[in-house]
Amino acid sequence: MSKEFKLSTCLYGHSMDIRSVTVSSNNDIISGSRDRTAKYWKYNPLQNIYCEVMTYKNHENFVGSVLYLEANKDFPDGLVITGGYDNVIFVYKPGEPFPTYTFKGEHTNTISSLSKGREVNSFFSASWDMTARYWLISNSTTKSIVTFSGHEAAVWNVKQLSDGRVVTASADKTIGVWASNGQRLSTLKGHTDAVRCLEDFPELNYFISVANDASIKVWSYLGENTNTYYGHTNYIYSIARCKSHGDNAFVTSDEDRTVRFWKNGVNTQTIELPAQSIWTVACLPNGDIVTGSSDGVIRIFTQNEERVADEATLTKFNEEVNALKRQNLQEIGGVKVSDLPGKEALYDPGKRSGQMKMIREGKLVIAYTWVDDGENSHWEKVGEVMGGTDKDDSGKTVYEGKAYDFVFSVDVEDGKPPLKLPYNRGDDPYQAAHKFLSKNFLPAEYLEQVVDFILKNSKEQYVPPVSNEYQDPFTGGSRYTPGSNSGNQTELGMNLDPFTGGSSYSTSRGTNKQLPVKKTSSSNFFPLTAYRSFDMGDPNVILNKLREFNANSGDGNESVDEKDLEELIKLCVGPPSDPNVFDVLFKLLDWRDDIVFPVLDIIRLAVRHETNNEVISSMNNGIIMDKLKGYIGDTCKVVNNLIVSLRTISNLCLHEPGESLVYNNRFDILENMTSLGQLNKNCQIALSTTLLNLTVMTIKRTDELGLTILAQVLPDILTKLSDTESQFRMYVAIGTLIKSANSHKSEICAKINENSNFLTTLQLHTFSGQNDLENKRNNCVKELLNIL
Repeated sequence: MSKEFKLSTCLYGHSMDIRSVTVSSNNDIISGSRDRTAKYWKYNPLQNIYCEVMTYKNHENFVGSVLYLEANKDFPDGLVITGGYDNVIFVYKPGEPFPTYTFKGEHTNTISSLSKGREVNSFFSASWDMTARYWLISNSTTKSIVTFSGHEAAVWNVKQLSDGRVVTASADKTIGVWASNGQRLSTLKGHTDAVRCLEDFPELNYFISVANDASIKVWSYLGENTNTYYGHTNYIYSIARCKSHGDNAFVTSDEDRTVRFWKNGVNTQTIELPAQSIWTVACLPNGDIVTGSSDGVIRIFTQNEERVADEATLTKFNEEVNALKRQNLQEIGGVKVSDLPGKEALYDPGKRSGQMKMIREGKLVIAYTWVDDGENSHWEKVGEVMGGTDKDDSGKTVYEGKAYDFVFSVDVEDGKPPLKLPYNRGDDPYQAAHKFLSKNFLPAEYLEQVVDFILKNSKEQYVPPVSNEYQDPFTGGSRYTPGSNSGNQTELGMNLDPFTGGSSYSTSRGTNKQLPVKKTSSSNFFPLTAYRSFDMGDPNVILNKLREFNANSGDGNESVDEKDLEELIKLCVGPPSDPNVFDVLFKLLDWRDDIVFPVLDIIRLAVRHETNNEVISSMNNGIIMDKLKGYIGDTCKVVNNLIVSLRTISNLCLHEPGESLVYNNRFDILENMTSLGQLNKNCQIALSTTLLNLTVMTIKRTDELGLTILAQVLPDILTKLSDTESQFRMYVAIGTLIKSANSHKSEICAKINENSNFLTTLQLHTFSGQNDLENKRNNCVKELLNIL
């Protein structure tokens, strides 16, 4: 009996679904993702690790397919080929981030797959435009050589058989068999749903197909269906041959969260993964299996005991699998969560006004209602649906994969589903309340009410963990209370600063939190031509926090003299008398992530002054930007670092040295922004303001590539924001982008109009608002619609 496959390693780097993986003869991996990038992962066999050595970022939409062509005399390092949802194929030398060849204009829809040709430097592409094409890479060739057309729906896959014929898999439920010159020889029928992938087994004179009908079919070279295998319970997306395990070994992946290993037609092992869709699978020459899935993780499984992950990693993996399994067994209203449709079901119009529909979005179930409003009819999001929660062996309630003593239902708004608040006895109720407010984007002013709710319903008494003072959930220090500074009274709609407790950092030099907009004769809102800054903050409060952290730095975090701290804080109001203070500043930047944010906050205030801006931007070849970029993205664990980093980037733009530093790193900043998940209100304000400044910068510097990228990024990020002021700033950015694009206006508008989610959000914001802020946003939207 053969050994079982076990998890070897997980590769993290992509921020969205992995739609395709391919491998090289050296056990390297190339991956393509919905995050619009492909990545090259180099294998180190001595340490059994993979290193991300190159990211390819030229696609303007999802990367749906990747291919590696082995080295030859023309290309001694081989070639990496990517196909995207932007209908373009790029050919890269592995060590170069920019393509050597670009093929565009022939396929008119998504490139769904790529495969090798028998001839050197040749490959095939399949597309949703119902064709497949054959390409030969050379300096004189920029067009495909052969086109295979005749399918009645999307072509999902294409393979060249060992005898030179070509086979295609289509959503029209058939397999096309073609001569190499494009002549259709026959059509194979047998699947009852879209055929997704094909694999050739030349030694056995057959090829295999997999399909959405959950079946695996074996076809002889003569076109006969000689066998059919069953085992999967949902769409099968991918099949890959495992030559190192024998001529008749292969692996498949699908929508039932599994990868299955087959030998001699028998499913010898089923591997469950903690992701709903396993989009792609490949087999490495060393016998390991590679998977790419909807959670954005590449996983490698092995039968070699020396390459199996450590016990802690295996335990974590199994826990994640079991948590997802519990969720999929959960029922809501008698319906299994796993049986609910995805967001694609929202493309179908409702049958009546008020109709409700439950949609599975990742690990959540979201309720939508049909709003019948003539031409503007749409599905409107109601909120998360909470079903019956599971109990673990100890009787605790399981919520989002974790066990709690209590999972409270909290009614926040009439007519909306209650929110869930998990809590364990002995936990700090302030910590639990803070997490609840942050997750659900609720005002910080609710903190005391939520804490009171927890204590009353859990029948616990609050015992402060250290002293009678509240412990700040970010720092462990004294609590910042709203309005604790008499000089900082909060106003309606203003955020509470997470560090000082006073009103939030304004984007202007006044106390009004709303974005001041320069009016022009033709528009009340855009174009904007000046950068917005974050100016508010009390240096004395920052100094106190520095003293606290300096006294307890430890763990290799170097402390500094009190005198140096006092000099350092003077940077907030102007250039220092002692230039050596900048060395102290950069020394403190090496503090741990959980205590570094007051140092970042000094930089945020300091760079508003030109001399400070120039010195900080140039020190150590602009190392400050590497720090800031590191805190922008879904890997940032300290939300304060994310907020202050975004604010600092905005303020760097105020003077030329910082502006140039931001400009030279603009694409990395934008890429990191697109990976961000749910954000609280402070984060959303900082993010939208930074994007507004990047828009002003792009126009100021006539950056044509930047215009195109922003036309994609701005609408996409706007649909993820819930804060009204942040949405307004994004609309101002989009309007500024369009109004200032000049000769590129039609191209920019076309790119923006491709985002259907954005257009839906745009329509929702045309109605009358419930307050002045919503009306300001909606009036901005109406102006935007006039120029789109």
